[in-house]
Amino acid sequence: MDSVPRWELEADYIETCNCDFGCPCNFNGFPTGGRCEAIVGYHVRSGNFGGVILDGLDFILVSSWPGAIHEGNGTARVYITDRAAPEQRAALTKIVYGRAGGNGPFVIFASTFSRVFEAEFVPIEMRVEGKRGGFAVPGVLEARVTPHVDPVSHKETDVQIVLPHGFIWKRADAVKSAAMRVASPALSFGHPGKNAFVSVINYEGP
Repeated sequence: MDSVPRWELEADYIETCNCDFGCPCNFNGFPTGGRCEAIVGYHVRSGNFGGVILDGLDFILVSSWPGAIHEGNGTARVYITDRAAPEQRAALTKIVYGRAGGNGPFVIFASTFSRVFEAEFVPIEMRVEGKRGGFAVPGVLEARVTPHVDPVSHKETDVQIVLPHGFIWKRADAVKSAAMRVASPALSFGHPGKNAFVSVINYEGP
């Protein structure tokens, strides 16, 4: 087995899923409605994989499980920006599919997938705008988030969730999806108006 170099990643993180607001997976491990489906976008602020610079690159992880994540039998596909050079594509593929070890969710999620499709290198439209961000692969998927609004005052609410021992993120702004859909032969679902989070993540390995 090839040795894995040291790597690190700081990225803007936009998560959309099929759960009710707050996502009960973060509290008791079991998703709303029984199954878990998610589309998560990352914009790399700074990253390095054994000397391969990853700054400014975008990637998206689409995943689905028939039950709770820890019960396994999931399906996953990664979309990586076609702006990435060959060595950057290889580095991100290893990291996101959990083949590079390290902390964060990638290694943990990899152990729950029974079907993993090869990464696709595609144009990615990424918009990092805090609680109003989003991303898309034209013709394949789209996700946009928007703040919660108080129904009485009609003012934007400021909701944060803190998970001191969280392995995906430690603190995130809780928002909702304005759009959330993917249509591909491997994965096809849509859950607009459901749970979403915006955060900044820091992972490293091995």
